[in-house]
Amino acid sequence: MKHIFLYFAVLLIFFSNCGNPVKKGYQKITSNDGNFSVVLPEGMKEIKGLNASASMQYGNLNSGISFMVIVDDLQQYKKIVDQNIDNFQVMECFDTTKNADIYSLKGYEFLILQLSKSEADDFQTDNIMDDDTIINGLQARVCGYKEKIKGDKSFIVLCLYKGKDRLYQVYAMTSQKNMADNKQAMLEMVKSLEEI
Repeated sequence: MKHIFLYFAVLLIFFSNCGNPVKKGYQKITSNDGNFSVVLPEGMKEIKGLNASASMQYGNLNSGISFMVIVDDLQQYKKIVDQNIDNFQVMECFDTTKNADIYSLKGYEFLILQLSKSEADDFQTDNIMDDDTIINGLQARVCGYKEKIKGDKSFIVLCLYKGKDRLYQVYAMTSQKNMADNKQAMLEMVKSLEEI
């Protein structure tokens, strides 16, 4: 009897260490540099041309969803913030005496959204989650926004992650007319990033 119990205990340990299985109809994709992975629907195919800075770009013509990941070096980001501290004081966007505010994901989110606003003809935030959270063991912030650029009306779900040495911008994009149909799937995609 002890041997049977021991046998099942070993099997339980073995199967619990096999990692999270990927749901049927989804695929786990690892970045070319091997630093992170995401889980996307099987219909998503690698594409080019969304953003020259993107480390990963996928899309699906049938669903109308595009997906990309942009990776920033954390130390480089801090250097850029330090070099532009006077601009932050002028914009009064942060208490610049609190470095934690500037270097936090909230600060990173603010800067990314300011860049997006500056490129859009129309821009509206759609806060999906307001607070910092933990996703797959990483600090994260999730937001959504609508933008209009040259007549194209898009809806974007953005998840920002803070890893050990990197910051990640994970985007899922669709047209505003497909927003209701795609919002949940987009949210799942951006929340799937894991550092390796």
